Amino acid sequence: MKKVLGLAEKGRGTTSPNPMVGALVVKNGKIIASAYHRRPGGLHAEAIALKRAGGRAKGAALYVNLEPCPHTGRTPPCTRAIIKSGIKRVYCSMIDPNPLNNGKGKRELEKHGIKVKVGILNKESAELNEVFIKYITKKMP
Repeated sequence: MKKVLGLAEKGRGTTSPNPMVGALVVKNGKIIASAYHRRPGGLHAEAIALKRAGGRAKGAALYVNLEPCPHTGRTPPCTRAIIKSGIKRVYCSMIDPNPLNNGKGKRELEKHGIKVKVGILNKESAELNEVFIKYITKKMP
């Protein structure tokens, strides 16, 4: 997950008002794809990593520092891409505090038989996205 946070950090200064997010697709202990969210309106880290992994994502695990989104905004739901990819497990640092998500992404994935573990380096992920969390929960910059 430290690698995921390092990837997310690459988006500093370019993702606002969105959070900084990194993603890794791991299969048989090897990283097969990585990505980070680059700009608002652009594909999310999960979608980019899954696109790069292609068919190799089937049966793999996805590591991401923020719960994948289940809603359509400027981009399609990341949960849909994860489900279609055949990913079997998702490890994420924290639940997304955005009211459009806030546990809904986790539940959507679990509903489709994907195991989801939350809380890996939660504090570090929250610190990385402190500005986003303040904005989304308190409507303050």
